[in-house]
Amino acid sequence: MDSEQKDPRPISVSHELKSPLTGIQMTLHLLMEEKIGPLNERQAMMVKQANSDCDRLVEAISRYVSNDKRG
Repeated sequence: MDSEQKDPRPISVSHELKSPLTGIQMTLHLLMEEKIGPLNERQAMMVKQANSDCDRLVEAISRYVSNDKRG
């Protein structure tokens, strides 16, 4: 691959990782909103932490792809 062509793998990896994360985030949102049922304090804390971890992972993936585009 010459310097003019960009490697398509980062975009593909981004898509492959973000797609399931979207489903996980939607489920966590439903849990946080207690649409499925009430959570006890410990469960709510764990769901909030899992949601925060998903957000951080999405941001890391976005930075990876963004850095590759500049590369």
